[in-house]
Amino acid sequence: MTIHEYIDQLEQDPSISTFIEGDRDAEITYVRSSLSRFERIARSVPNSDAPLRILDIGTTPFTLYLKQTHPHYEVSTLDRTDLMAARCEQVGVTLKSCNLDDAILPFDDESFDVVIFTEVLEHIFAPPSDILREVKRIMRPSGKLILGVPNIARLSERIRLLLGRSPLPAADHQMNKDWQHGHGHIHEYTRNEILGLCRGVDLQPTSVSMLAVNPLDMIRGRMKFHWKQFLYYSIVSLFPSFRGCIHVECCK
Repeated sequence: MTIHEYIDQLEQDPSISTFIEGDRDAEITYVRSSLSRFERIARSVPNSDAPLRILDIGTTPFTLYLKQTHPHYEVSTLDRTDLMAARCEQVGVTLKSCNLDDAILPFDDESFDVVIFTEVLEHIFAPPSDILREVKRIMRPSGKLILGVPNIARLSERIRLLLGRSPLPAADHQMNKDWQHGHGHIHEYTRNEILGLCRGVDLQPTSVSMLAVNPLDMIRGRMKFHWKQFLYYSIVSLFPSFRGCIHVECCK
């Protein structure tokens, strides 16, 4: 099953009663807008006959998809709340709740073969080097980190700066501690910055990609067509440095 097919299944499943974005439509909009990113993460997860131990930091429907496509893997997830607990339990994913602002991961040393850590680091009110050291600690010697962060140098943010506007969220939203997913974006990254942070804690980058929405997905009907967004992502697709997400794979 492809991630696109899985999203179609989610959209039609009447048994789901809790959603990461508060309601079904918002969750479907989120996962469809993340389709290119989820497809890239799925390709990065090793295929093995062995029962690999996987940790996905930041629970999303992709976490559940990962277990469905690799039922013999031991999939765990870490989230700020237990909002997704019932959905995780239903498919055999182990969920732990944890506030990463404390820069502590509640797992033993060398626990996981793969750690997926995407679209979370920017929300954490703690030094990123401390968090990455914790991630390294729980990785097995041959382990793999799949890391994703927003690119602060994406085209939309460059335009905002040219217009004299901040590329970051409003400060009240950014520092809000009551949002169910934690803070807003405390810090966003450039390509060289996140690679430097990884190397600084002795995580060795093996590949780096710049990701964005694929405008062809709008034509294929995988997400709603908006001509302004189609034009924007068509331009962004030509210039990797303008894309919205930095995808890094690292080993110990």
